[in-house]
Amino acid sequence: MSEQVSTTLRVAQSLGRWDERSERLDRITRLARKIFDTRWTSITVLDDKQAWFPSAAGFDQRVMPREDTFCNHTAQADTDVRVADATLDPRFQSLPAVLDSGIRFYAGVPLRDPGGHTVGVFCLYDDRVRELDAEEQQTLEDLAAWAEQELLASAEMAHASQVQTSMLPAGPIRLSGWSVHGMCLPALAVGGDLFDYAVSEEVLHVGLGDVMGKGTGAALLGAGVRSALRGTHQAVVAGVDLGVTVTQVARALGPDLQRAESFVTLVEGAIDLDDGYFRYVDAGSGLMLIIRADGTIDRLRSDDLPLGILSDAHWTERSTTVEPGDRMLLFSDGLLDLVEDQVEWWVPIGAMVAAYDDATDLLAHIAELTARMQPSDDVTVVAVFRGDAPD
Repeated sequence: MSEQVSTTLRVAQSLGRWDERSERLDRITRLARKIFDTRWTSITVLDDKQAWFPSAAGFDQRVMPREDTFCNHTAQADTDVRVADATLDPRFQSLPAVLDSGIRFYAGVPLRDPGGHTVGVFCLYDDRVRELDAEEQQTLEDLAAWAEQELLASAEMAHASQVQTSMLPAGPIRLSGWSVHGMCLPALAVGGDLFDYAVSEEVLHVGLGDVMGKGTGAALLGAGVRSALRGTHQAVVAGVDLGVTVTQVARALGPDLQRAESFVTLVEGAIDLDDGYFRYVDAGSGLMLIIRADGTIDRLRSDDLPLGILSDAHWTERSTTVEPGDRMLLFSDGLLDLVEDQVEWWVPIGAMVAAYDDATDLLAHIAELTARMQPSDDVTVVAVFRGDAPD
């Protein structure tokens, strides 16, 4: 596959298959439609067979065969294409858009990546025969340059989101009466929250962190934190004190966090799945609850600082037990935006956890709340449910 085709396919995969249009791109197509007084405008991305419309004004169609589009010819020509009357142009006169939709005028400008490869087309369409004068052509090229920047930025953010998602646990864990599930719902395309969990030798190693800030910078720091913590997994499973491992991770990350002027709140823990013994470190989070089988809510917290605040700080391992019938929730502060009581937040969040018998169902409820309420911060949770003891 050529570099140009590969780049175009990546943009198509990142943008064209979105279920919702991009508002950043829609602003441009709406403005172009108004400025040029055309019936339709679009930003079109082409893969090997299909044309996708991550943005369009005047029509709702999301995809059509590539060969049926004006933009196919523009991408192949790799230069601006203007057609005053498509019914008189043998390249376009048999297109369905001409025969069925009555398109006469078309103007398309290729959108290129930094390597000069065409990754999309900025388009004007009208059902009137018309021309563009020199000033209008310059305006079209200016709008296309804007669309090019936004298209590439949106594609890169979407790709970054896919990469970030791929680094999370593949799915829930159901083992020996335990159910573990987590999710991260960034406020932007990518976020600074992180979570992880894995089981080895009947020990569940679980963690959740929140990097100060949002967006790509926080996501990069979060990836580094996640990798560093994963490097301690075998030591934790072997019983090494979590205060020691977290302190080592903090020392290793300290220079990076200092240069980035950032810090990380963190909960890191290990649960023996045989007896429920839970060792943990709370580094400035305070957002961890155990809802006991009898309905009691235990808040697990400490006075330890977040990572990156003081270079010589130390962290202390604490412990409790997750008994049969208990449910534990680790979460970032974005979840607090979903409850009305911001003072005694653990009461409504505890009630939310108690309302569900399955960790997956709880996360589905939180995801629905997040989509409906659109909090300003990332929402990340890890739920650990221990089943009731057998009779």
